[in-house]
Amino acid sequence: MNDKFLSKSFLEAAEILKNSKNIIITTHMNPDGDAIGSALGLYHYANELGCNAEVIINDEVPYNFLFLPDASKIRQYNDVDHQKQIKAADALFVVDLNDTTRLKDMEQAILESNAKKIVIDHHIDPKDFADVYIVDTEASSAGELIYKFLVSIDINLLNKKASESLYTAIMTDSGNFRFPRTDSELHRIVADLIDKGADPVAIYNDVYAKVPFRKMRLLGIAYSNMNLYFNGKLLVMYLTSDNLQEADANDNDVEDFVETLLKVDGVQIGILLTEAIDKSVIRISFRSKGDYSVRDIALKFGGGGHFHAAGARVYNSDIQQVQHSVLEEISAYFN
Repeated sequence: MNDKFLSKSFLEAAEILKNSKNIIITTHMNPDGDAIGSALGLYHYANELGCNAEVIINDEVPYNFLFLPDASKIRQYNDVDHQKQIKAADALFVVDLNDTTRLKDMEQAILESNAKKIVIDHHIDPKDFADVYIVDTEASSAGELIYKFLVSIDINLLNKKASESLYTAIMTDSGNFRFPRTDSELHRIVADLIDKGADPVAIYNDVYAKVPFRKMRLLGIAYSNMNLYFNGKLLVMYLTSDNLQEADANDNDVEDFVETLLKVDGVQIGILLTEAIDKSVIRISFRSKGDYSVRDIALKFGGGGHFHAAGARVYNSDIQQVQHSVLEEISAYFN
């Protein structure tokens, strides 16, 4: 991304932030570590600036991110409590997404609000709905972009709480600093966050080493629902509504399952299909390595994402039919 463009966006967004009394921060449905960490990092910084900030999201905070400072203050959206609040805000910061359809139930309230809208994101093809876009598709995470934005205003306001949140955002979306966009600049950012109070050992343990029993049980079921295709280059895992209910689990519990598929020797693409409890939607998570772009496949199903990490949703369909359709689309890679 052009540095001059980013600098201009930083200035415009900073002006809005500093002149806004009431701001709302939100992110995509089924939030991951980058979404929650980015939202909270911006929230803590805004409070330091003297803003009245609040984080409102469509879903609950996933279990493994409840340790983050003030995660308990994140509100789950409902029309009665939050629609008027969103419409009356001075500024709306939308982080880690660039398409309002991923706001789900919040979409209409966000679009109808007269507040200044700022998008901070690292995905390609942003939709045109905001006043300011801080977008860099070469960034490791939204958390990295938010760090750069905040230090461009005043690095001294980046406190321990914000640092812990942004470290979590960057760590999770960079695959624990192993994805291709992990470079020396990112490590310098992370070093600064550690200097400002982020504890890498404690954060890793909270995110990855404190798993509820239901998630471990669900992972065992998922491992039994795996099949290799195309001479071992593709590994597909699936979870049905019945599987989720058997483990007393929910959609958020499948977070990071798909990452494990690429550990299998020879696998170049891993796919996880998850059927919602009410069977209304099939979530498809794609991961790849090497020269295989899963974003191209996700686009075929109305989704999107990155070269090596993407996702899509298919509504009102059967999980076996969706799997069949995915295999048909992906066959071009291997034939």
